[in-house]
Amino acid sequence: MDPELVSSLSPQVIAVVGSGFSGTLVTVNLARLARGCPSRIVLFERSGRFARGVAYGTSCPHHLLNVPAGMMSALVDEPDHFFSWLHARDPGAHRGTFAPRRLYGDYLEELISAAANTPGVTIDLIRDEIVDIVEEGPGPGLMLIGREGSLRADKVVLALGNPTPQDPVRGPNHSRKTEKYRRNPWDGGALNGLSENEPILLIGSGLTAVDLIVEARARGLKGSIIVVSRHGLLPFPHQSVPPRPHRLTANGTPLTARILLRHVRREAQECESEGGNWRSVVDALRPVTQEIWHSLDAGEKKRFIRHLSSRWDVHRHRIAPEIARIIDDARADGQLTVIAGRIHSLEDRGDAVRVRILPRGKSEVETIFAHRVINCTGPSRDIRCGHSPLVNSLVERGICRPDPLSLGLEVSDVGALVAPDGEPSDRLYALGPLRRGRLWETTAVRELRAQAFELAHHLVGLSL
Repeated sequence: MDPELVSSLSPQVIAVVGSGFSGTLVTVNLARLARGCPSRIVLFERSGRFARGVAYGTSCPHHLLNVPAGMMSALVDEPDHFFSWLHARDPGAHRGTFAPRRLYGDYLEELISAAANTPGVTIDLIRDEIVDIVEEGPGPGLMLIGREGSLRADKVVLALGNPTPQDPVRGPNHSRKTEKYRRNPWDGGALNGLSENEPILLIGSGLTAVDLIVEARARGLKGSIIVVSRHGLLPFPHQSVPPRPHRLTANGTPLTARILLRHVRREAQECESEGGNWRSVVDALRPVTQEIWHSLDAGEKKRFIRHLSSRWDVHRHRIAPEIARIIDDARADGQLTVIAGRIHSLEDRGDAVRVRILPRGKSEVETIFAHRVINCTGPSRDIRCGHSPLVNSLVERGICRPDPLSLGLEVSDVGALVAPDGEPSDRLYALGPLRRGRLWETTAVRELRAQAFELAHHLVGLSL
């Protein structure tokens, strides 16, 4: 790290740890709010690929956005910003286009480059992993400890993205060494080394599994793809549907997961009986999702997570129609099979992994052999497992605490980290998935761009 970053600081230094969508957007918004006032933003990214993150760092051109271009502006106050950017490069694009994700990464890179040219603003991009934050040493502010150096800052934003997946079942050690079992598909190259006809087994059937199916087809891999998940549900495709107002009322009784389920089912049936589509019902809940989440007590939140979250995800987080066609083709030609059930055990058998599966509703275990088993269960839903050394250190030292469900860190309304004594910090903030316990919906662009916009205003002392 450049020694000048430690010794020569401006009066107000804001450090942002993590340069995926959230970290990039809070940096961009801070620069836009500077208005000629000298300010300095230091953006840390351990991978060295700024403005990408996992989602937009893909190298596969067939990985598409899950939201049409007309709704993907990164800027709250310029709703057509991304569409205009895309249309200037592809005149054939329209608001309903599902653009390649790596192209969206290019868009974010240009945003941060433009922010760096803001008069009076200095943006330093530092490739380093921050492993701890302390208040020791001379001078005001916080000391960020990286693997390559350290930096003192007045305020720090943690934009660390999702934690890595937990193991649904422990894989054999030898399979890990030979990479026949991949615990974390986001490390890259999950399909590398496979020959054309070798079978693949994916644990989990959400968006990560869909990405790998699409990539396998794009690579020309013809081996069977077995997907195993508890409910055996793949994400549904997007369709153009008319808007519908939400009609959720509890009639004075506390909301429960069961009441929510009954309401959505009843509304969907009514909507479809009128010639509509259930997607309108799910979309109508989006503006009030956070309000609904806050209305549930801890027990009902746990019940929702355990019994309904996977069903909510496949209906709420839908895929592009082009991606759905690839999945349908893979099923139609017999390459893709989806099994509802759970993994009983994994056993290394030399040239393959023996996977024992207990299908849903059956009592007998079935056996499948695969040359690559990939954990696609998604981010860990326990902040204490699979997160970064930085989060672990801050929690262990009592700087912050997990939220009551341990989905993320406990934060205030503006995202300030809350200490074990209940006091919110005036220096440490979080946004994105680290806020999951408080917000639930905190991974999509629409929610994240609003968080980044609001937090940037708070950090510079401006009201909205």
